[in-house]
Amino acid sequence: MNANNIWEIAESYLDGTLTPAEIAEVNTRLKTDAGFAAEFNENLNLINSLNANGKQKRFRSMLQDIHQKQGAQQPAKKTIALPAHFWRTAAVAAGVALLTSISTYSIFVNSANKSASQYSTISREVEHIKTVQKRQQEQQNAIIDSIKKKNAPSIPTSEVRYTGTGFALTNDGYFATAYHVINYGKFDSVYIQCSDDKYYKAVLVNYSEKTDLAILKVEKKGFKFGKGEVPYTITAAKSPLAARIFTVGYPQDDMVYSEGYISSKNGYNGNSSQYTLALPAGHGQSGSPLIDANGNITGILTAISGPEEANTYAASADALLEVLQPIRSNIHLPKANKLGKLSREKQIEQLETYTFSVKVYKK
Repeated sequence: MNANNIWEIAESYLDGTLTPAEIAEVNTRLKTDAGFAAEFNENLNLINSLNANGKQKRFRSMLQDIHQKQGAQQPAKKTIALPAHFWRTAAVAAGVALLTSISTYSIFVNSANKSASQYSTISREVEHIKTVQKRQQEQQNAIIDSIKKKNAPSIPTSEVRYTGTGFALTNDGYFATAYHVINYGKFDSVYIQCSDDKYYKAVLVNYSEKTDLAILKVEKKGFKFGKGEVPYTITAAKSPLAARIFTVGYPQDDMVYSEGYISSKNGYNGNSSQYTLALPAGHGQSGSPLIDANGNITGILTAISGPEEANTYAASADALLEVLQPIRSNIHLPKANKLGKLSREKQIEQLETYTFSVKVYKK
């Protein structure tokens, strides 16, 4: 065995004509001689390729011979008559392919049907859940509406005629406003609309036509304006000239803030129970609280002058205390001021709970 006859060795190896001793020697050379192994494997691959090519040529030649013979016998037909073993092989292959196709289709259909069934079932369950949830939500909404109607006062069906502003005197429902707000044409009913947009009916407790002040109380039992006590106090003395003041009120649906100063310690035509203010105000702000820099109620807005003067008038706090005097035994005014140390923004936040729109209805 030498390098010159490697081709012959490879042929004998493929033909199976080598003795066991020769096969053992070849395997040893393949493991120990890299050059021999590379050339031997190349020869094997080349011999295999040639053999395969020869078989292919012989097969084509056989087909051509069969075609020529069949063509000579039956010129009108172009059928290739294969040997019997080819037909048996083709029949087996076709049967396997058909069985495979049928099995695959059956699996696909069953899987598709199963998926569709699950989807349909889930859809029905989801729709059922939605229906139950919708029914439960409607029942809850009905209960909530019933509670709201039961606890919240009804809003008058008649048209509102006059509006003004009011502010709380105590947390249990007493409040003050300008008397002319409720006395225009003799009111039929008075409601307040709080910051939460709820309406509450009120009744007149006391008033002073001279000073244009009125005290009312919310009818609802257990009513509270807020969670805590009213955060401001009413000052007994009049504020000095040029004192800075501000107010909040409802000339519109939303609360409006205005600030200015006291331009005169007396009011219209020298009225000593009033102030004259340099402060912008409009219709609907009658009854708004006038608040000093320390967070005390120092007056109540009642009127404005003509365009020539552009003054605003407010009843003083001592006039308010005078109207409260006959009912002081029923009213416990706050003694602690919680607004004084707050910023203006925080003061307004506190006042928003205790200041509201007053609405007067008349049939």
